[in-house]
Formats: sequence, structure tokens, C-alpha cells
Amino acid sequence: MSEGADSRNVGEQLAAERARQKLDLSDVAARTRIPLRHLDAIEKGEHGNLPALPYSTGFVKSYANMLGLDGQALSRAFRDQIGGEQRAHFEPEAYEPVDPTRVPSRLLAMIALGVALLLGMGYLLLRFEGDSSDLAKLAADTVQDIRPVPARRPPPPAAVPAQPAVPTGPISVAASEDVWIKLSEREGARTYFMNVLAAGQSFTLPDDAVDPILRTGRPQSLKVLIGTTELPPVGEPDRLVRAYSLKRDALVAIATAKPDAAMPADGAANASDAGAVPDAFRSVPPIYDPAAGRADTAGPASDSDRRPRP
Repeated sequence: MSEGADSRNVGEQLAAERARQKLDLSDVAARTRIPLRHLDAIEKGEHGNLPALPYSTGFVKSYANMLGLDGQALSRAFRDQIGGEQRAHFEPEAYEPVDPTRVPSRLLAMIALGVALLLGMGYLLLRFEGDSSDLAKLAADTVQDIRPVPARRPPPPAAVPAQPAVPTGPISVAASEDVWIKLSEREGARTYFMNVLAAGQSFTLPDDAVDPILRTGRPQSLKVLIGTTELPPVGEPDRLVRAYSLKRDALVAIATAKPDAAMPADGAANASDAGAVPDAFRSVPPIYDPAAGRADTAGPASDSDRRPRP
């Protein structure tokens, strides 16, 4: 007999099939994961203990499929069964006929509607006037801020770079290797030194020097100092330096990174000659002093002796 032709309700059919398969209700609950109380309510027809109809029909379908029955057909039958029970218990209420004398007339309804509209418009007008007065009062009570606007602070002055310290002390020329040099006044009025300056030795210009200049063919072997401050090289290696100014102002300008101040009027000071170095300046023997019986390598020459001695 099929489920659709069975005169029993859905719960009785499921209970009978479970008993035939010798299954406990707890076994069905474990397999279908349906709460045991809901399975018991389905079998006993206690539909008031079941959840909403969509959940209940889903439980019936899972229960029937687990037993090998047609779950779709049984779930529809269960839905129809529940619907029939609800229709059987439905009792329509009897309404009392309306008394025509108790219905308000159309004129009375229109009067009531007009009164309601007037009351609504009056309320809106009062509300608008109240809002306007409140705004005017608020504007009158507002205190104007008359505090002066703070002036903008000027930006901090840019940091002035620190000027290098001006070197002090006597002006001297030191040799890192044997080199021939000539130290004299620019106009040739006086020669302070014209000889080979031995390596490791130095010559200090006198304080009364006016505009002394340096002449050498090997500037890489010399260094000029103001006190203990060493100046940059006086020229390119193996380039003839004709008139390197040893004037204090020019050397201080070089030491403090002001090369423009170091250029004298003739524009030729402190610049090496681009021409080749004469052979006479490459290797010059020291001046021989017969009185001393030795070569003079460090002493200054007299004013009258301004040329290398043979």
C-alpha cells in the first residue's frame, strides 16, 4: 500500500515503518539529527509541540527518507493534514449589522475635516513664530567677538653661515723635498731668499715685507703657511709659478675661501704658468759660499745677490 492511499495519518505511518524496521526513536534522532521530542510529537500527532510548519515538514521529509519512504509525498501529506486541522478549528466571528443611524452624516464629516485643517494650520503658524522669535533673541544675545586678531609672526631669519676663522701668524714657505725657490718683492726692490730650500726646512718672511711673491718650477714640493694654517697648493705639479703672491691679504682670502679677494690688479698672481718649466728651474745647484766652505741651502740671499751663483 502506498503512502498516498494509507488511511492513517503521517505520524502513524512513520511510527509503523520504524517499528517494522525494529528501530528505536533514538536511532532515528541520531541518524537524522532531529530532536527526539519533535520526532515523538510527529508520531503521536501532537502538532502543537512542533515548530513552524516549514521546519516540521522538513523533519517529516528527512524522517521518511531515512526509513526509505517517499519523503516528498509524506511531507506534502503532512502539510495538508496540518492545514486541514487549522481549517477545522477556524470559527468565523459573527459581525453585528451596522446601524445606519449611528453613521455620521457627510456634512458632519466635512465640518470635522475643516476644523482639523484649521487647527493644524494654527499650530504650524504658532510654531513658526516661536522659532523666529527664538532666533531673533539668540541673535540679540550673541556677543560679538572684538578680540584683536593676533599678528602673524615673521619667519625666523635664515641662519647665516659661520665665517671661517682668519688665520694669524707669520707667513712661511716649507719644502717637502729639495726645491729651488725665489722669494722677493714684486717690484724687485728686495730679494728675501733665492736658493734651494732643502726638504723639511722652511723660510719665514719678515714682518716688514710689503708685497712678496714666490717663484718656483716645482710647486708640488712646497706648501705656504700662515702660522700653522696650511694653504692649498700654490700651483699644478711641474708648472712654472712666476709670481705667487705672499701678501697677507691675498693669503687670508684664500684661507677663508674668498678667491676673488686674492686676485691682485695685474690678474696674474697666485696662478701657475701654463708653459713648460725652464730647465734652469728643474735642477738648480745650491749657492756655494767660499767663506763658509759649504753650500748655503737655507739662508737668505742679500739684496745685491739676486741670481743663482755658479
